[in-house]
Amino acid sequence: MFNRNDFLAITLTITLVAAAPADLFIVDTEPGTFIDISDSGISLGISGNDEAIINTTISNTVFPGGDVVVGNNGGLGFGDLTDPNLPPLNEEIPSAAAFGGGQALFGFWDDIDNTYGDVFYEVRTDRLIVQWDGKQFTDSTDTLTFQIQIFDDVRGGNPIYAQIIYTDIEQPRADGGGSATIGNQDGGAGFNDVQWSFNTSGAVSNGMVLSLIPEPASLALIVIGGSALFRRR
Repeated sequence: MFNRNDFLAITLTITLVAAAPADLFIVDTEPGTFIDISDSGISLGISGNDEAIINTTISNTVFPGGDVVVGNNGGLGFGDLTDPNLPPLNEEIPSAAAFGGGQALFGFWDDIDNTYGDVFYEVRTDRLIVQWDGKQFTDSTDTLTFQIQIFDDVRGGNPIYAQIIYTDIEQPRADGGGSATIGNQDGGAGFNDVQWSFNTSGAVSNGMVLSLIPEPASLALIVIGGSALFRRR
């Protein structure tokens, strides 16, 4: 039996180990701000089923910088695309028809017309903004306005890789997504496909903010080393 001259020495090392790379999720619970760039942004003037290529240094863990393809029909294509086209007929994600099945983010993939409204983009210090402004549909004069924001160099905390923000999406033809695809297409980038909605009436509404985020990180406590020393004088 030990007495008060005895002592107990214990050493223990604990390491926090992060979980494996997380899946991506789309949520409507994060705040965001629609930044109107219809006056300050660069007009792309794309028409019908056309696309335009822009270049940006904005990048994060999910979306690479460099060339970004802007589709008039409501989406962005990233990386080395085998086909830069976004057709008018939307499909569920993943879709080989959308940018050749490559990496893409769809704010509102639908048959959007070219005769009214415009698509603008603006590169800021912390984000890329692409705005479909007052666009009409091929079969209707109803309009829609929304934008995609891609954030730069997301790190730690509560990262948000991109947001889709809607201001005019409830007119009868848009129907809050009644004939549209909304979501993220991995396209081999190493993450996952995540679809918010496909041809779903009321899936989005005016003022709604959709955010692409990682699964909340979980940490595990792992004891990787320990020793105990008992000594009697």
